[in-house]
Amino acid sequence: MSELPKPLFDAYGHVALPRFLSGEEFLRVMDRNGVHEALVCTAETCPDLGELARTAARWPGRFRVAGLPTGATPEERLASVREQLAAGFFGIRIGEGTVAQEPALLDVLGREGAVPLVVGSDGLAVAAPNLLEFLDRYPDALVLAPHFASGGTPEMFSRMPGIDRLFRHPRFVVIFSRHGMFRRSEIIDWACAVIARTGWERVCWGSEYPVALYRDESYASTALWIDGTGLNPTEEERQAYLSDNARRLIFARPVRPAKPLDERWSRPDLKSHAPVWLFPTGMIDLPEEVNRRLVEAYLALGGDQTGSYREFVARTIAEAATRLEP
Repeated sequence: MSELPKPLFDAYGHVALPRFLSGEEFLRVMDRNGVHEALVCTAETCPDLGELARTAARWPGRFRVAGLPTGATPEERLASVREQLAAGFFGIRIGEGTVAQEPALLDVLGREGAVPLVVGSDGLAVAAPNLLEFLDRYPDALVLAPHFASGGTPEMFSRMPGIDRLFRHPRFVVIFSRHGMFRRSEIIDWACAVIARTGWERVCWGSEYPVALYRDESYASTALWIDGTGLNPTEEERQAYLSDNARRLIFARPVRPAKPLDERWSRPDLKSHAPVWLFPTGMIDLPEEVNRRLVEAYLALGGDQTGSYREFVARTIAEAATRLEP
């Protein structure tokens, strides 16, 4: 299979500046790739909630946005989450450690009908008890687990019964994203074990764009990844994974009308500083401001349609080298 269904629904991307993309840039990428709607968030390395709020308000039919629990104390983080949900945010991206240490955040999400996007490691083992309790307490609650639910090994399911119960829960949804970050054989084994518990009804595709570029992937290649894995979905299952599941589980959920978010909830002072790692992690470390200028230029030329980001960066370096003094 090589054709992608139209329209696509992207369950995980990144909008925030300067590390990721603006709303306009992400929308252009979506339109070039036949994507109708996308769920976008940011990360602790770029706590720019203002761009997410602006994106949700300007394109309510194209984006759902997930924020961050920003703040230096549990009380501040709780207040920030309440404000983001009041501003029409769909959910909150939250680390598994924070889930375990600050369960009040989940209660706010449950009461407001908002969705946690939980990231961590080892199948979210640290957060599994809290997430199961959250799903049981709130009958309409949904948990999204990007990055293949943070990866793991199949034997974890028999060694840690709580993880097995979480993945079998009917409102726990795994987003296959960050494809190129994982060792290929290991992530395919993990994906097989995940699907054995979720079926094809609770897995979704996420591009993690533009971070996919930094691993020398294209937007389309993240969607086409499923075809070379040996997972062998039927045409109906492939359609569900790439489009229908996200449309049904994510984009059909009600959300408050978007409105501006006070800039005090973006906390650049608490930013986790890190370079942008390229081709693969650790091969080239760029200051994010430098990478931002490169990504802007790459997208302005047509992005994935003009060749890979790796080729563009190599060409730019080669052209710059010709201007160096010997």
